[in-house]
Order: sequence, then structure tokens, then C-alpha cells
Amino acid sequence: MRWQIPAGLSCLLPVVLAILVACLIPRHINKALRGGIADEIVWSENSSADTYARYARDDHDSDPVIHSDFYVLNITNLASVKAGCRPELQQLGPYTYRKHTVKHNIWFDKKGRVAFTRDEFYTALSSNATQFSLDDVITTVNIPLLGALAKAHSFFGRVVALQLLLEVLAAFHDPNVDGLFMTRTVRELLWGYEDPLLQKLKFIAPGLDTRFQLVPNTTASSLHPSSQDIINTGMSNISNVWNTEVWSNHSSIKSWKPPHVEPVQGSDGVQFRPGLKSGDKVNVWAPEVYKSATLITNTTVDLDGVNLLRFRPDPAQGSPNPTYFQTYQGLMNITSPTAAGPEGRAGVPGPPIFLSNAHFCDVDPAVADTVVGLNCSQADHVTSLDVEPMTGITMRAAKRLMMSTQYGPEWRAVEPHVKKTFLPIFWVEEWSQATSDQLSSFKSQVYGTQRASKIVLWVSIGVACFFSLLALILLTAPWWDKRHSGSDPEAGGGDNGQQEPLLGPGTPNNATGAD
Repeated sequence: MRWQIPAGLSCLLPVVLAILVACLIPRHINKALRGGIADEIVWSENSSADTYARYARDDHDSDPVIHSDFYVLNITNLASVKAGCRPELQQLGPYTYRKHTVKHNIWFDKKGRVAFTRDEFYTALSSNATQFSLDDVITTVNIPLLGALAKAHSFFGRVVALQLLLEVLAAFHDPNVDGLFMTRTVRELLWGYEDPLLQKLKFIAPGLDTRFQLVPNTTASSLHPSSQDIINTGMSNISNVWNTEVWSNHSSIKSWKPPHVEPVQGSDGVQFRPGLKSGDKVNVWAPEVYKSATLITNTTVDLDGVNLLRFRPDPAQGSPNPTYFQTYQGLMNITSPTAAGPEGRAGVPGPPIFLSNAHFCDVDPAVADTVVGLNCSQADHVTSLDVEPMTGITMRAAKRLMMSTQYGPEWRAVEPHVKKTFLPIFWVEEWSQATSDQLSSFKSQVYGTQRASKIVLWVSIGVACFFSLLALILLTAPWWDKRHSGSDPEAGGGDNGQQEPLLGPGTPNNATGAD
């Protein structure tokens, strides 16, 4: 029986080793996983070719395509609108393009930041030809004319500006222009045209740009931007990964209501800090609205076996706010920064420009009710980003924004019967999704590593439990044997209560009652 105690003690060694393995190896694996994630999401001169290419350009064959689907709203009852009725809108589209983003003049500083200039341009996808044509004709409000009038008003005052406009319109004959409204092709509206009416109006609005287009496109080499962006790579602090610090040469926006200065900050929506969880908030820099936007999450979704957090815009930030000249719920007024520029003076005149969710989702009904034909769907018309929480990488995204303008009785000299109307012009959905190869690679590398860590942990726990139990059995076996022998009547118990092994050698068997 003496061998059991040494054997039991020897079983404690693998128990200790298993506990050490359970504590140290998974921790080491998880640390290596976090390091690997950091290597993949922090952009530097020494990044792997895949990481460098991911940030430098998004048009590699292996990268997911960024689709830009444009939808244009057509007024179908212009005569009734001019008589005072609400516009009845017909949606045309999608007009589908691929959006390309290419960075140039890339350099890294010692503070862990990267600077670059950026090209953004569009190429038509073949599916475009099978549905809608860029030659489709659209009737809408004449935004260039509204802009020219606003600028002329700043020079001459409203009365004089309107009088000059009436004189120009009386002498101007263009079948595309009907008072405050115009008819143009989708191609002209989206990608631009030289406006002959604006050319006539240059004398009452000096400096007026006679070219009008809704979507900037830097396809032509002469249009390549020279303005610079500066981004925090997260090298010094991973929680700051891909935080915008300078956008288009600007670190702040000063054209909101004084004294407010809007700092440039937030992700571009492609990469967020790693380690996200449900209930977190993230910020994105939204250049379209000249400010940072907050996204919140409380929903998880699945994409081909990858668990994602779904982020949506925080409804609280859609509330009316005089700082941003916003007077209606969900309707962002960007007239001032669009007209004045990021560094310009607040209140510079320009055409009224508003951005919102598509189809006026989550917008004040007083705005949505000024037109007919919109049909809000949260699933189809509101921005959403599906982010992998461990890496902070956006695996699926759909950014949806609608541009609108406003007209009404203030233009009665041109259109005496029109009512105050918030008229949607077009909306765009930019969407993208990780490829199946990317998702498979992620599951293999990240989930595979996590599974290996769990396997090591549970095998170690199992080994520790097995040898602990074995040691317990061996170390307690003598005690159990003695207890079993002492309680067995057939082993010398009974009435005498005499057991030689318990009394020890040299003790008389009849020590009691021998006399």
C-alpha cells in the first residue's frame, strides 16, 4: 500500500503543468491574435502587401466592389405643381456605378499618422444598361437658378435680384427651362453640364459657376484633387485607429453658426477600433454633412458564419439644432457650409441644400407631407454598417443619403402659386460586402485561432481534472482501506473488539479480561 502515496503525489505534477498550460497558452494565443489583428488594421510603411493595398486603394480584383446606386426623383405633375399642388414624384433608378477610391502622395510621420490625397471616381457597371438609361428625362426644380438668385440677392437685394431675373427669363428661350423648374437628362444632372441660363445670369451674380453637377467625379486628370487628408493609423494607440484628423486640408469646420467650430474627427466607416461590443458608440467623419456622426449598435447579425454588430445613426443627433441651422427633425441643412466652404463665413447665400435618410425616413412629417410618392422603409432607406467586433473591420455597409432643396412663396415673382415644398432631387446608396474568400480567410485565421485556444484550455482542464482525481484516489486509498478494515465484523470485531493490527505488535491479545 506504500506505493499509493508516492504515486498520488507524482500525479500532482501533470496537474500543475496542465493548470499552467490552461493559464498561459490560451493567453499567449489570444495575445498573438490581438497582435495579428493590429498588424492587419494598422497601416504603416512596413505593413504587409495586403494591408497596404487595402488602405491605399479599393479597386483590386480581390477587394469587394463599392456599388453606388443613384435614384432620381421625377416630378410627374408639373402643371399642377405650378398651380399650387404637391409634387407627385416618380423614382427612376438605380443607375449603377462602381465607386473607386485611390490614394496618392502617401507619407507617414513619426506620430503614427498618414497623409495622402484622394481620388474618388465612378465607372458604369454593365447592369446599368439593362434597366435605366442616362438619357432618361427628369423634371425637377432648377437648383442652379436658385443658387444664382441667392447669390444675386446678396449683391442687389431680393427685389432687384428678382426683377433682373424676370428680365433675363423673359428674353431667354430654352425648352429645358420652365420658370422655376427645368427638364434635364439623368446624365446631365448627375455628371454635369454647362448651363446656358447661368451664363446669362453671370452679370447679376459675379463669380457664378456656370457648370452644374450633382456628383463630384475626378475621372479627368485635370480634376485630381490636391487637398490632403491626415489620418491617425492607431500605431501609438490602437483605439484611435483610422481616426480622421484633417479632411481636405481642414482640421475644423467654421461655417456653422458662430461661435461653434466643428472639429474634424471620426472614422471613414471602413475601419473602427477593435474590441467593440453591443451598446458601444462610434463616430464617423461625414464630409457630406460637414460634421461627425454618431453610430450606435444593439443588434447582431450573421454574414456567412461571421458574427457582426449592426450600427445605425443615433436618432438623437437628428433633433433640431440651431448650431447646425437645423429646424426639422432628421433634415440636415448644409446650405451654409456648401455655399461658404469649410472655412467660410456662416450665412453665405446659396441654394437651399438638405440631406436626410432616403425617402425622408425619420424626418419630420411636416417635411415629408409636402410631396407625394415617397415610401420609407427602414431596411432599404436608412444607413447601416455591419462591423466585425474583434477587428473593427466593416464587413458589410450601406450608406444611404437623399439630397433635397426647398422652394415656396418667396419666389412668387417667378412662380406665383407654388407652395412651400421640400423637394427631393436624388438619393444614393453606396454599398459593399466582404467577398466569400475574405470571409473564409477571416473564419480560418481568427475563429480558427480562437477554437485552438479553447481546445487547449479545455484539454488542459480535462487533464488537470483527471490527474487530480487520480491523485485523490491514490492518496486516500490507505485511509479508505483502514476504515474498511475497522468496520468489518468478520475481521476480528464483534463483541471482543480486538484487532491485532490496530493494537500493534507486542500487545497481548487478551489485554482486557485476561484475569
